[in-house]
Amino acid sequence: MLGIVIATHGTLSDGLKNSAEVIFGPTNNITTANLNLGDDVQALGEKIKESIHEVNQGDGVIVLVDLVSASPYNQSVLVTNSLEKPLQDSVYIIGGVNLPMLLEGINHQLIGTPVEEAAEAVIAQGKSSISDWHVSMIADDDEEDDTF
Repeated sequence: MLGIVIATHGTLSDGLKNSAEVIFGPTNNITTANLNLGDDVQALGEKIKESIHEVNQGDGVIVLVDLVSASPYNQSVLVTNSLEKPLQDSVYIIGGVNLPMLLEGINHQLIGTPVEEAAEAVIAQGKSSISDWHVSMIADDDEEDDTF
């Protein structure tokens, strides 16, 4: 089964996992790593490493982080670089995590998608799940109804 690690600043990772469980019910093979105010960044790296090993069942691991080039991302990269092959080759780090991305990862975890394809799908979902809406986008049909 695909492993998923969520590593973020604060408890965002716990909130994302909790939200996913509200939608899916209890999740399997997902763990979180939090960097709280005042925490040692190297300790976060150790937690990420432990988490990767915890969820690794031989089918690959996706590490979802909140910000590219920030501490959770950087520690994930450092940890992954220190892993032995073949595990190192089966870890994908994806920045900019949002709830739709996590749900996509869980879907692929459930259907057994290979990690390479699952990572691509998670990234695609992240890109496609961003949208906007504003009242100005609604056509004002009332003005047309007033003209006879």
